[in-house]
Amino acid sequence: EARDLVLEICKRHGIRKAVKSKSMLSEEAGLNDAMEAAGVQPVETDLGEYIIQLAKEPPSHIIAPAVHKSKDEVSDLFVKHHGTAHKTAIPELTREAREVLRGHFVSADLGISGANFLIAETGSGVIVTNEGNGRMVTTLPRVHVSITGIEKVIGTLEDFSLLLRSLTRSATGQPISNYVSMFTGPKGAGDLEGPEHMYFILVDGGRTNLLGTDMQDMLRCIRCGACMNHCPVYR
Repeated sequence: EARDLVLEICKRHGIRKAVKSKSMLSEEAGLNDAMEAAGVQPVETDLGEYIIQLAKEPPSHIIAPAVHKSKDEVSDLFVKHHGTAHKTAIPELTREAREVLRGHFVSADLGISGANFLIAETGSGVIVTNEGNGRMVTTLPRVHVSITGIEKVIGTLEDFSLLLRSLTRSATGQPISNYVSMFTGPKGAGDLEGPEHMYFILVDGGRTNLLGTDMQDMLRCIRCGACMNHCPVYR
């Protein structure tokens, strides 16, 4: 149903290309394959997600989706897909990715993001990132779709301030991430930037079936990734 809703929005607005901020829900729903089948090009813009999209692989970690790739493997992917010279320095590889993605940001009609939290008090979505791509995705395209699970809805801004501190410390050990972006609908008459149209898609996907069961506490998960940061496989 989530895929169908996104495709319906694409059809309604004549979308041919979508840039995506990192979205675990879109991975859960298999959104990229559905968009490609419908003739809409999805472009992942989180660096790790972009790398594994080129490799046609699923993410291996919720915080660092391409942690299983060496820099040489990434370089080989860039040579194959970008037609550029082989590079080994990480700053050169990240600059190359930025230069390629910049054209997609400018030419995309649709931005797709997840939401770390949805704040009922203000009707806002929030994304918490350490790359600037999230803000490009949510402000540059003329249409923005935020897609996330119903368990991400919280009550107030005060709740958000507490959960944000928990999220960043548990995920990366930071007091706060580089970018905390809030969006509350499309741009208004006096706004210079932002989407002309905005949609929130809330997904159940079996979540309500957990209520009243021994698994109910799973709905408290804020996707910080702390449970995977000491993985014995990678250590």
